[in-house]
Amino acid sequence: MKKIYKPIITFLILLNISLSASLTCFSQDEKEKKGTLNPKKISSLQKSLLIPGWGQIAEKRYLEGILFLSAEIFCFYKIFSYNHKGNDYYNLYKRADNVSDATKYRDLTEKFDTKRNRFILAAASVWIINLIDIYIIVKKKDEKERNLRLKFKFNENKDLAFTISYSF
Repeated sequence: MKKIYKPIITFLILLNISLSASLTCFSQDEKEKKGTLNPKKISSLQKSLLIPGWGQIAEKRYLEGILFLSAEIFCFYKIFSYNHKGNDYYNLYKRADNVSDATKYRDLTEKFDTKRNRFILAAASVWIINLIDIYIIVKKKDEKERNLRLKFKFNENKDLAFTISYSF
């Protein structure tokens, strides 16, 4: 492995560890008060749109979130790695002084370009599956919240009324 990739790998590993260690920072335990809206708050779906796995972590599905994030980081690492190798062989192809070397380097260039393209497709697939997963999670969460309703009311006699309703 070349020296240029060691800092990138170290950064990605540290990023993954720091995100795993700071899972509590992403929790959404505090509910907003009625009548106040916070336009800066990002939904779990929007978080997953930006960074795969972030929405799952926000929904307290830590294993899924870490898996999506790790898979995406791995795909990006392989994309850059194969792109670098393909470029190296392409430079050797351009400098080749005989036909057999040129053919060999051109084949290797195409081989690594094909591998890079497959990992680009894999990264896009991970991102799409991540979005589908978080959409299903959010949809189920919203359905549960809509089906079960708890209400506390004070009437004019200052009596407390507690009602539970469940619709299916």
